[in-house]
Amino acid sequence: MPRAMRHSRTEGTGASSWQEAVSSRRTSSTASPTAYWRQDAPRTIWRVGMTEPMKAAVFICRGHGVDLSALRSLLKDPRIGHAEILSRCCTPEGRDQIQLHLRGRTTQALLVIGCPGELLKDYQALAVSTAMSPARVAVVPAAACRTVGMTERSLAHILDPREALFPPARTENGLLLIGEGRNADAALEQAKKEDLAVQSLTPFDLVEGQARLLGGPGRFSLEVGESIYRFGAALLVMDQQVTLERERWNDGQGTMVLLAGGEECEDAFLQELESAVNTGGKVFAAAQEMPFTGCSELRYAELQRRGATFLRAAEVTITPEGAFVKDQHLGEELVLPIAELVTISSSPPFGSEAVLKVFGLPPGTRVKDMRPGESGQPGVFMGGSAFTTFMGHDIEEATLATVMTIADALQRSAPSYSILASIDKEKCSLCLTCLRLCPYQAPFIVEEGMIISTERCQGCGMCLSLCPSQAIEMPPADLRGEMDGTKLGYGGNSS
Repeated sequence: MPRAMRHSRTEGTGASSWQEAVSSRRTSSTASPTAYWRQDAPRTIWRVGMTEPMKAAVFICRGHGVDLSALRSLLKDPRIGHAEILSRCCTPEGRDQIQLHLRGRTTQALLVIGCPGELLKDYQALAVSTAMSPARVAVVPAAACRTVGMTERSLAHILDPREALFPPARTENGLLLIGEGRNADAALEQAKKEDLAVQSLTPFDLVEGQARLLGGPGRFSLEVGESIYRFGAALLVMDQQVTLERERWNDGQGTMVLLAGGEECEDAFLQELESAVNTGGKVFAAAQEMPFTGCSELRYAELQRRGATFLRAAEVTITPEGAFVKDQHLGEELVLPIAELVTISSSPPFGSEAVLKVFGLPPGTRVKDMRPGESGQPGVFMGGSAFTTFMGHDIEEATLATVMTIADALQRSAPSYSILASIDKEKCSLCLTCLRLCPYQAPFIVEEGMIISTERCQGCGMCLSLCPSQAIEMPPADLRGEMDGTKLGYGGNSS
């Protein structure tokens, strides 16, 4: 039977007491592997302390056009314990074949060559189901195989003997919804349908109270004044504020409706045109550009048939004779007899900048990715016309899709891991490079010097690669960044 003993990490040297234990017992122990684990480790025992050298299993996916001639030297590496070529690794049959091998526990790491890097989490799920650490898994896309040494570096990363570090597991499954407006109400209703435990705040609550965010995905803690909110994920939903200004000079009937906003102003724009047409008199609609999707073209055609005149103008000047405009289509200067000017514009909602600041997002952040809701900050999602580039009904649909994505992530039972960076204070020159470039605001300064928050660090590796003093350390096997299209280590939080 394998022998087991508890160990603790030796401070300062980066070594572990289990290494000394192994060296002292080699003469008396059997040839079978010996497993070791930390006292505070999770219940799953990762095979990280072995008396025999670790071996990797390599699976090659031919379905994505991998050049086998470029892998000849890799397949001769003595650290490879198993190599197999599959027609497609990413099919259910291919994954079953990989899982069948991993259950044999003859190898301690997994390298998949040819599949897209986005499938890293799927292969890590297979590894976790067989008691293999997710940090021992790497995926090298077919295009990256042509990079010199890429597959060899990936193999070295997953076979690095140093032990992986993991922060506390997810403890909260609730959702914090911050926002107000139509889309926020729709998101709240969808969250209730998904059986999520929802806490709701308005932007005014964060502006008035001293708010501070702690923790990470699955274990967030937001302090607002004397109140503390604990949640697993946050959804920020706010809509652009639509402003309507009305000016009247005389008792005439001419009206101009000036559009100075985006598609969020369309409903108010159409309502004002309808009202002006029903009142009678000349009706003019002016806008520099119609930034609409075209869903309301029939209504515009109907308004035009009833007498509304549409103009493309960059500027409108009010004179005693009327409104002076230069139509961009006609190329002519026109003086329009009007008695009333209605200006419709939009602006960011109150408190939006404060909300973004609390959650570590730069001012003016808007979701531009095709995956709705993802802010770039793990565990923080966004919706509404103020925080997305979607238009029209797509805004509400994207917000509802975001809620369903959050529900799926929070209700998933898969374990959550994160890989951490650390700073050697003796090497650190306090140049603040890491503080400025970290997208997750993990580095911060204390009296003892610069440190990295274990809650905010997502293991992207940016600080590690750009530190001029080389003061930042991260075990290569735990590097979760992306290098030449190859994702290494654990590629993201399951929360």
